Amino acid sequence: MKHLCDMIAIKVNSEDYLVVVGGYGSTSNNTPKQPGAQYSEIEDIFSIETNQRCNEIHFYKLSTGQWISPTVTGDRPPPINSFTLTSINNSSAILFGGFTANGDSNNVYILNFTDTSVNCSKLSSPGQSVQWPKERSAHSSVLINTSSGPHLLVVGGTAGLFVSISDIWIFDTNNKSWKELDNVPDDVTDRWRHSLLVWSVTPTTNWIIVFGGMQIISLISDPAVI
Repeated sequence: MKHLCDMIAIKVNSEDYLVVVGGYGSTSNNTPKQPGAQYSEIEDIFSIETNQRCNEIHFYKLSTGQWISPTVTGDRPPPINSFTLTSINNSSAILFGGFTANGDSNNVYILNFTDTSVNCSKLSSPGQSVQWPKERSAHSSVLINTSSGPHLLVVGGTAGLFVSISDIWIFDTNNKSWKELDNVPDDVTDRWRHSLLVWSVTPTTNWIIVFGGMQIISLISDPAVI
């Protein structure tokens, strides 16, 4: 049992799968550990139980109801929770941010899937000379398809306990570069644990809808539209 993981749908060789990555849960449950995965225990001030985060990757084959433990190669993310996992196409995805044993992350992982395996490629900030978002968790991400290719949009999040990040970034999946978007109202960006949706109104116009989440420790009920 775990939470603060993420899930996407993929299609490989005409078969549909769900992919579940990472997460956070109690060490007292009887679920067998996944071979090759890592686990790190957590001192949680909000729980009387001992908890752990993991970097498990599981496939669920929809046609058979079968769970599959894939072969993982490349730069596997560390045990992680509160990240975003966003599909690029039917067989690849981007994992961004999240909370690890070293704190909040701003690493990007490109995941490429077959029906039995996943290869992970890590991209890290090259330094101050290049635009790159700060470390964060509990943010939201969505993929936007444009004439220049797919782009990942990242909104808000936290950097530490109840410290919200009020910014918005876009990642070009083709040239692997980030750009911060300016002049976006705080009621859009200053939130965490929120929902994010893209609505393609026309081939050249996308509405980004943000709903819910938190500011500091206050719940937000108002939607916002970019």
